[in-house]
Amino acid sequence: MSIPSPAADRSVVERTLSVLGAFDTGNVRLTVSEISRRSGIPVATAYRIVAKLLSWGALERAEHNRYTIGLRLWEIALLAPRHSDLRSAAVPHMFELRAMTRSAVLLSVRDGDEGICLESVSGTARPLHRSWSRGHRFPLHATACGRVLLAAADDTTWEEIHTLGLGPHTPRTVTDPAVLRGLVEQGRRQGFAVCDGELLDGVVEAAAPLYDADGTAVGAVGLVTDRDRTPHDRDRTAHIHDLTRPLLTAAGRISRSLALRTRTEGQHHSSTDKQRSRT
Repeated sequence: MSIPSPAADRSVVERTLSVLGAFDTGNVRLTVSEISRRSGIPVATAYRIVAKLLSWGALERAEHNRYTIGLRLWEIALLAPRHSDLRSAAVPHMFELRAMTRSAVLLSVRDGDEGICLESVSGTARPLHRSWSRGHRFPLHATACGRVLLAAADDTTWEEIHTLGLGPHTPRTVTDPAVLRGLVEQGRRQGFAVCDGELLDGVVEAAAPLYDADGTAVGAVGLVTDRDRTPHDRDRTAHIHDLTRPLLTAAGRISRSLALRTRTEGQHHSSTDKQRSRT
C-alpha cells in the first residue's frame, strides 16, 4: 500500500480549492470546461474533482451541464463563528434600521486587504452596487464600511493596501494614502465614517464599527443611500446626519447583543468543561 507524499496531498487540496475558487458572485453556474479554464486545471482533472465534490454535496448539478455551489458547503460555511455570531446579533437590528431610514443596510467584516459583505438588506433607493451584496468583496479605501474596518487594522494591512495601490473607482475616490489615513482617524474619533460617491457615483454610504465583549472591533454596519434624493450639499449634510443617529444606535445595540452572545457561549463552554472534568 503506497502512502501519498505530503507534496501530493497538498496538490490535491490546492486543486480542489482551485475548483471551488472558480465560482464567484459573477460566475455561480459553471461547466467543467469553464471550471478548468478559470482554475487552470486540466479538464480531466477538473472533471474528477467535480465528481467527488458532487458526491459529497459541495457542488450541485444545474441545467445545461453546469454546476453550482452545494448546500453542504453553505452549511459548513455557516459554522464560521465570525459569520454566525455576528449575523445572528445583527440581522434583527438591520431590519429595524432599514425600516427607520429606508436605506440599504450592510453587515461587513475585513478579510486581509478587502472587505466582505456578510449580509445586506435592500432599501428603497437604486439597486445596490454588487460590492454591497451578500458575499461580495469590496475595496477598503473607497467605502465607509472599509474605512471603519481599516480603523482596527494593523500595520501589515496598511502596507498591503499601499503596495496594491489605492485605485480610483470614481473621480471622488480618495487615492492619497495620507489623506486616507486622516479620514480613517477622523472616523475613529467621531465613531462613524462617510463616503460620498467614491465607489459608485451618486451613492452615499455611512458606517459604524461593531464590537465584541472584549471591546474589539469585529465588523461594521453600514447604510447606503442615493445622493439624488438630497441634491443640495446642505440638504445632503443634514440627511447624512439624520442617518448617522439611527446608525450609531443600531451599532450599539448590535454590539451589546454580540457581547451578550459571546459571554453566554463562554459561560456555556466553561460549564461544559467543568462537567466533563467532574465526569
